Amino acid sequence: MLKKLIHFFLPNSTLKNRIFKNLIIFTIIPFILISIFVFRYTNQKITKEYSDNMTEKLNISRSLINETLLKYIEKSSYIITNQYLIGNIQKDYGNDLEQMIYFIDNVNAMISEPFSDRIKSPYIIHSYNKSLLEGKFIEITDLNNMKEMTDDDLKVSATGIFWEPKLTTKVDQQYVTFYRNIVDFKTSVGILEVNIPYSKIKSVMDDTGMPEQGLILSTNEDGDLMHFNSSIDMNMTNIGSITSHDYLIISDTLKNGNLLTIAIPKHEIFKRSLRTLGLILAFFLLYLIVMLLASRMTAQKITGDLEDFVNKIKRNDSLLLHEELIQIKGNDEVSIIKRKLKELVSRMNEIYKEMVSVRLENSSLEIELLQSRINPHLLYNSLSVINWTALWNKDHKTVEIIDALTKYYRTALSKGNSIISIAAELEMIEEYVRINRYAHSIDYQLVFDVDDDILGYFTLKHLIQPIVENSILHGLNGKREEARITIAGYREDADIIFEIRDNGRGMNPETLRDIMNLNYTASYGGFGIKNSIKRIQVYYGSHCGIRIESKWGVGTAVTVRIEALGERELNERRESRSSIQSAEFI
Repeated sequence: MLKKLIHFFLPNSTLKNRIFKNLIIFTIIPFILISIFVFRYTNQKITKEYSDNMTEKLNISRSLINETLLKYIEKSSYIITNQYLIGNIQKDYGNDLEQMIYFIDNVNAMISEPFSDRIKSPYIIHSYNKSLLEGKFIEITDLNNMKEMTDDDLKVSATGIFWEPKLTTKVDQQYVTFYRNIVDFKTSVGILEVNIPYSKIKSVMDDTGMPEQGLILSTNEDGDLMHFNSSIDMNMTNIGSITSHDYLIISDTLKNGNLLTIAIPKHEIFKRSLRTLGLILAFFLLYLIVMLLASRMTAQKITGDLEDFVNKIKRNDSLLLHEELIQIKGNDEVSIIKRKLKELVSRMNEIYKEMVSVRLENSSLEIELLQSRINPHLLYNSLSVINWTALWNKDHKTVEIIDALTKYYRTALSKGNSIISIAAELEMIEEYVRINRYAHSIDYQLVFDVDDDILGYFTLKHLIQPIVENSILHGLNGKREEARITIAGYREDADIIFEIRDNGRGMNPETLRDIMNLNYTASYGGFGIKNSIKRIQVYYGSHCGIRIESKWGVGTAVTVRIEALGERELNERRESRSSIQSAEFI
């Protein structure tokens, strides 16, 4: 979604926009992930803070409430174990009113607990002795009438405590009530009733245990609600909705068995986390604005120079044809890109010039071939007239020259065909060397070492002849004796190898390098070795070609590698090449 939104505002129309968009994406995504992590971490931290605070409040409240309960329990233990009380509570006083009053006064001093006049006392002794008079602390009770005291353990145990499961109400006041048995040698002589004002417990719960934006409650062992207070707007009748799903809850058990619970709604914790998230989002917006500006400036800095360079080329097309007009400074990455682009333009211009040159050269060759095909019979007839004239004059040398020329041009012209057999190419070379013997008055020696099994294959006309021509005109030029040219030919796998050697003057490394780089132009007519190299590359591919080895004063060896092809296969390649050239020219 974020990527689509950014793409809507920043389409990939320019390199600057793409860089700008990617910078935004790769900076926003980590920030979003970090924001999510920070929010989760903050929420957990806030939850832990609430939990720790609730636990602290719960522990303090539980300790204070238990301390209050324990004070009454300890006082009750003192009362039920007092031997004076145990002995006198079961004594038959009869009409001895004085001793009875004396005993009641001692019980009053023993309990000595301040209490409101609205009730008799927090401590009430239920005696089975009907000879006693009832007072502030003593009530005459029939055990059978106390339904709550039917537990056998309470009747005989001096340490057992029976807690009322619910609050008791006396004179419109609520109390936590418990009973203890007064025992004399395993015989129950009375029951002590203890009433603890529940207001003391509520004040501790409300003042100490009440959390902010939360609630506190107390329930008995049966789950009945004893007390509930909340600092949030909540219906007290909806206690069943307080579950761990919606609330953070901390609970503990009091000495009377009641459960003390502190709870805070999780949405209140989430609200506080949202405030933190709001701060994160505010920082994110500020961060986003800064990143947009920084990304825009960064993208402009990275691509501005290159964009200006491209726009300059767009506005001035002549720069592409005159790359020397393009000035580049600096060594940074953009300058390197511009320099490489300039080199590419320069190379494309060179290729274009080479293509134009090749087309002109091909056109020139085609014109030459057309001119040679205008009327070959005129050439043959002219040579025949010269030949008959020489015979009439008995000039046998002229007859031999005319005969060599006739054979050479018959093969060279070959009715306009550019593909001839290897045997015909070698015959043409033989006649060419013979003509040069007469022309230069030098006895050039031509030695063939060619396997017979390759003579039936076909090749491009004038493929080897320019190499022999180069040997005669440059290598053997000026050599009057033992001027020798050797032509070896043999099959090697799917290729045919020709080795043309001469014992002429050789070449220096500079000339040899120029020839192999196609920078050398012969000063004489003919196709030239440069054209032979190009023709081999075009017709036979890059694995074929010409290799030249030469040493000054020793001679030159030229190795030619071509594929072993028949006439039909070579013609198909020639036609395919012609179609490609036509398409390029169009």
